[in-house]
Amino acid sequence: MPVEVTMAKLSPTMESGQLVKWNVKVGDPVKEGDVLAEIQTDKAVMPMEAFDDGTVALLDVAEGDEVALGQRVLVLAKKGEDPAQVAEQLKEGDAKAGGAAGPVQEAVAAGAPTAAGSAYGHSTAANGQQAGDASSSAPGGRIRSSPLARKIAERAGVDLGQIPGSGPNGRIIRRDVEAFLRDRSAAPASAPTAAPAPSMPMPVATGPVRQTQRVPHSRMRKTIAQRMLQAKQSAPEIHVTADIRMDRVVALREQLNAQLAKQKIKLSVSDFVTKAVAMALRQHPGLNATYEAEEMVLHGQINIGIAVALEGGLIVPVLPDADRLGLVEIRQGTLALTEAARSNTLTPKQMMGSTFTISNLGMYGVKQFDAILNLPEVGILAVGSIEARPVVENGQLVAGQVMTVTLTADHRAVDGAMAAEFVRTLKGFLEEPASMLL
Repeated sequence: MPVEVTMAKLSPTMESGQLVKWNVKVGDPVKEGDVLAEIQTDKAVMPMEAFDDGTVALLDVAEGDEVALGQRVLVLAKKGEDPAQVAEQLKEGDAKAGGAAGPVQEAVAAGAPTAAGSAYGHSTAANGQQAGDASSSAPGGRIRSSPLARKIAERAGVDLGQIPGSGPNGRIIRRDVEAFLRDRSAAPASAPTAAPAPSMPMPVATGPVRQTQRVPHSRMRKTIAQRMLQAKQSAPEIHVTADIRMDRVVALREQLNAQLAKQKIKLSVSDFVTKAVAMALRQHPGLNATYEAEEMVLHGQINIGIAVALEGGLIVPVLPDADRLGLVEIRQGTLALTEAARSNTLTPKQMMGSTFTISNLGMYGVKQFDAILNLPEVGILAVGSIEARPVVENGQLVAGQVMTVTLTADHRAVDGAMAAEFVRTLKGFLEEPASMLL
């Protein structure tokens, strides 16, 4: 039977996705693991992979479309099936179900070239029921629109008949509804026409002309704003700050990098911090936890989220089982995650399962800051820069390499003493890095 592919959850907070690019077209053979499409989630552009073999028979959405979770995006014809017949049967089934085939389906049936996508979603046998769009050309004169567009319009109390569609064949998609709502809210109330202002001499510009701009929020920025507000509103925070002598870490790093030069591996101070955090979490499982209404969930794995700054915001890929990794493995894993994040090639697996997060602004010269919790985690560590500071050593004032760290913890789950003990353990590992080998 044909395989029906739906939009799956590609990030923990994803509610819908925008199909950025198809990587295959109708008639292309597909193997399990092929990257079939690129999907813009609330976090980043993520690849959709195929979990079945087959031939692309039908594409349900076009590039640029907003796709709700569970909506069908692709149908694969299995071995021995005729893709054209599969597409025709599905088209007929959609019409009988009360909704004519969508614009992309019609283009596919006509053999129009469309790059095809895969399914990171689960597959089910196609049954002729489209999880897709109503159509203005469908029986009953329904408006052609995407499920997400209908949902937004319904919440706002807007009649879809008032909104022009910019999707294929005039279909109304999410951006059309949002643009309509923006225009409606920005429209000024009717008022008497004001008299023109008297002309005044324009000031002489002494530099670049500055103009006010309105920049729409990106999907990532909307998600960041929502989650930061949620964290501040729902989790009472406690902050614990400590200064850590990093002289021995700096010296050990130089020695190890000299030995690793032939392998072209260069450890960073952040790698030592990641290792120390993972080791400290092993001793303090209360920080490697999730708070729930009736119980605490103490996680068996120590998966460290590494905050990566992108041009449009922040993303947190995950380094799994960090406490079991050596420094070289941590360096290689962190580099791979960072490069994938900045090239929009992170997989869903690399985005999920974090149990504790590290946010490092030391490379920007920031001495100390407070990070906001990455819910549902109960702890996040803010790491500042290493700088030479006067310290007292054996009764003498000397210059030491000092780094300031601040733990932000969910006070519902973590008491002050527990937070302080974790920071003390972390400080011990970094001031005596050889102790991490014991």
